[in-house]
Amino acid sequence: MNANAAIVRKPEALSYTSAAALAFGGTTALDLFRRGALQAGESVLINGASGTVGSAMVQLAIAAGARVTAVCSGPNVELLHQLGATRVVDYTTADFASEGIR
Repeated sequence: MNANAAIVRKPEALSYTSAAALAFGGTTALDLFRRGALQAGESVLINGASGTVGSAMVQLAIAAGARVTAVCSGPNVELLHQLGATRVVDYTTADFASEGIR
């Protein structure tokens, strides 16, 4: 890979902290989905979906055409709905593992 291809200009409105988190979360999520060969029409469960990597995974999975079940705590439920998760589970009030959803 050309070394310059890995360098992009940080948008002025984005803090250095946010830019670093975005780059880390997005590239980690992309690598995980490439390794798992995620394809359109598949379902994916993302535990910790409101974190840096998890929120990137939600967005990338939706962009790939997957159905996303996102698991998070109550304060982050609305965020994951806004990111487009098909289903959001608040682990503090529901035990998604016992529901038998596939």
